[in-house]
Amino acid sequence: MLLKKFLLLISLVCVVFILPASQPRRSVEMKIMSFNIRHGVNMNEESNLIDILKIIREHKPDLIALQAVDSLVAGSKVQFQLRQLAIQTGMDYSYGVAEQSENGAQGVGILSAWPLEKSQTITLPSTPGADPKILHCGLIRHSRNLTLRFCNSKLEYASVVDRALQSAYINQMLQGSVQPVLLGMDMGARPNEQPYFSFRKKWRDAGQGSQMETWIEGLPGDRLDYIFVLLNNKVRVKDYKVIRNYPKASDHYPIIATVEFW
Repeated sequence: MLLKKFLLLISLVCVVFILPASQPRRSVEMKIMSFNIRHGVNMNEESNLIDILKIIREHKPDLIALQAVDSLVAGSKVQFQLRQLAIQTGMDYSYGVAEQSENGAQGVGILSAWPLEKSQTITLPSTPGADPKILHCGLIRHSRNLTLRFCNSKLEYASVVDRALQSAYINQMLQGSVQPVLLGMDMGARPNEQPYFSFRKKWRDAGQGSQMETWIEGLPGDRLDYIFVLLNNKVRVKDYKVIRNYPKASDHYPIIATVEFW
């Protein structure tokens, strides 16, 4: 009798400790946007910042990777496009400078609904004479249980050799990350071209299978812009969209994806 009571007590203790551990961890959902903003100038050669703000406010992304972002110097004034967008949206921001001149800088930028704890800019390999390109990453603390890396890059458009080198380098730099990694990119290459191949094994392409072009002169299947998710955690892409209702805002269309971690 005592043995039966003892075994019953042990089984109850096991239930108490096992049941909570068997509950699924609460999922986290976030929206990611990637957009080449053409140095802040629309197809009519006028400022496109108002249209960019409209797109952000309509779609409410949590994380935004912007390529071809300028910080221009005119006399004593500085027009820092990323900071202007950050002020208007209330988002945190981080800027990676790819190229500096007396007129200012150009590079890539990150906007985040959550604080950016750290940021890092890495120079990408290139052949002699090519424009400098970078990978810019921010470490984001979403919550106590989730810290992630959000990265952004614009690869060399004029040389497929440089694009292939840079893609392989980015994959090599990020694939060993302990944290989840989200990557927005203007790759300048289609899914059937060599630069894309670096991301086929360890990454999820949010727009995989989509035939919707991401630049205004493209044909169906001409995807040059991407959102990738590193497959080092439990993650799935819930949806993906090419935003086409602002065709004059840039020579690229913004893309947006909803990603879920659990």
